[in-house]
Amino acid sequence: MAIRGARPKLTVLKVVQGNPGHRRLPQGEPMPDGKPVPPGWLTGRALQLWQEVTAFATWLGRPDAFKLGAWCDRQADFERSRETWTAADRREHRSAGSELGLDPTSRARMGSVADPPSAAYDPADEYFK
Repeated sequence: MAIRGARPKLTVLKVVQGNPGHRRLPQGEPMPDGKPVPPGWLTGRALQLWQEVTAFATWLGRPDAFKLGAWCDRQADFERSRETWTAADRREHRSAGSELGLDPTSRARMGSVADPPSAAYDPADEYFK
């Protein structure tokens, strides 16, 4: 059975966005650190995908290693035999990628945590060129 309601937002995301709901921020939320380390079972094309993704996905941490490893393994499988994939396989793979922040929409939801703007960035500059 699925859990109802919107997914909870990370406390660090609320802080970065200025706590728009003005609710009390939770205390003691786990803040894992460290870069993800590839699982030992990851080899070949899957390991190559791991290296490509971790080069740009700087927001991923050590606890994300196994989910990222599974995503890389499935992506390598998709590249080898995409004809055998069902619609459910594609949905599951796309969902895992979204949870890791590997699509534009999920990165946009992460906002400045995934891609912090430079100090000189002003969004108004895009409209008044």
